[in-house]
Amino acid sequence: MIKTVIRYDSDDNVVSALQDVEPGDRIYIGGEDTGIVAGDHIPSGHKIAYRPIKKGDFISKLSHYIGTAKADIPAGGYVHVHNVADLVGDWKNQYKHPYDPNGVKEIDDKFIIKNPPKLYGYRRPGGLVGFRNHVLVLSTCACANQMVQDLGSKYRDIIAITNPTGCVILPNETQNMVNLLLGLARNPNVGAVIFYGLGCENVEAEYLYDQIKDEKRAAFVRAQTEGSTPASFEKLEKIALEMRDELAGQEREEVSVADIRLGTKCGASDWTTTIVANPSIGYASDLVVKNGGISLLGETIGWFGGEQMLVSQSRTQEVADRIISMLTNYYNNALAAGRHIEEANPSPGNFAGGITTLNEKALGNVKKGGTAPVEGVLEVGEYPGRHGFYVTNNGAFDPISLLGLTASSANIILFSTGRGTPTGTPIAPAIKLTGSPTASDAFHAHLDADLSPVVKGKMTMDEAGWLLFNEMIEVANGKLTIAEKLGHREYAFPMLMGSL
Repeated sequence: MIKTVIRYDSDDNVVSALQDVEPGDRIYIGGEDTGIVAGDHIPSGHKIAYRPIKKGDFISKLSHYIGTAKADIPAGGYVHVHNVADLVGDWKNQYKHPYDPNGVKEIDDKFIIKNPPKLYGYRRPGGLVGFRNHVLVLSTCACANQMVQDLGSKYRDIIAITNPTGCVILPNETQNMVNLLLGLARNPNVGAVIFYGLGCENVEAEYLYDQIKDEKRAAFVRAQTEGSTPASFEKLEKIALEMRDELAGQEREEVSVADIRLGTKCGASDWTTTIVANPSIGYASDLVVKNGGISLLGETIGWFGGEQMLVSQSRTQEVADRIISMLTNYYNNALAAGRHIEEANPSPGNFAGGITTLNEKALGNVKKGGTAPVEGVLEVGEYPGRHGFYVTNNGAFDPISLLGLTASSANIILFSTGRGTPTGTPIAPAIKLTGSPTASDAFHAHLDADLSPVVKGKMTMDEAGWLLFNEMIEVANGKLTIAEKLGHREYAFPMLMGSL
């Protein structure tokens, strides 16, 4: 039978199947017979050797090396984890991406929006704009979690976030927790915040309140001060409902694209994430940044193998050095545990979706940032100093990455998936999108935007980028995402050493 594949670049020695391929099938590109006959069963989206590949040769996709062949692979052979080695295992010795200040390019003027859309939000005293107006209740320690959890269960329109730790933690971890909680409290989608604690933990509720009280409506409650958890819950509930009533009286005002703080995320990725969904997010990101807004890229360990793109886009040598320094820390931490970073990423679902190596996955990950120069590197809870594109240091696990993006000011999120994920996040609306025909059919109940027509040749990449941008405007103006409608508020804190 005739089977159609995609070849992304003339230098690539692999192609991707657009449907399941069986031994003996003839391989066609753009309606033309390549002369290649498949020698294996190859699932849709997985890679096929376009020409013979010798053991030790680089595997090239999208004009980038994604691995090396562990054995000879004939033309038409299946190219995947069984015969491809990841390049990240020797990353420190292989990293060779010198920074070129003359290579940094500005976003093309085609991304200037001549007729900006009408956009409405809640402008905060410090100038930030929220597209939601949440009451947020933050627990300062695990011993205070039950009351916060009970409040969130009783009132679903109040955002309640519990805490996995609290005391007997190292000073650097205490500071990290402070930065995270303050970053969440400062998010522009939060109209009012309550810090709820026990009273003897390292990160104390009153201290957090003192940092925020001049920026927005804030309060704190300590269970030990109130004499019991039932008494403290009564006070917590009273304050939260008063805040909810106050926020209900606030009205949106006209704002602009420059007030968007876009968080970009991918999860449960497959082969379409790299070539459709994430580049489309990058296009929407360029629209935001070119018109005065901010875009944030997280998932630090997902950059290995794609870091050369971020280095080449870095505004300064300092920014490029910080990116490599962060990656080096992650790499060394894995080595200190006797492991390699690629043993944790990609995931089993990524492999099943046609992604073979971390190098390959990273090519798609970094594309979410578009073509904008990288203006800076943000740690957890750190906010951008000016408009532009920033990278944020946070984990690749979806709930951690999403929480990290909101802790660095993201007020809306574009979240791509290749295999389907229901994950949302408590503070910022997460727009779910896919470029996968399979996910579009099987997981459509969780998707806000379908870009699979790009794979089918019925939509251009530019059209996909504009589709996402327009969906983002509607959501910013109040349209609920599917994750919001279904109540998905998943989150997880970055891993700490924990109690000693």
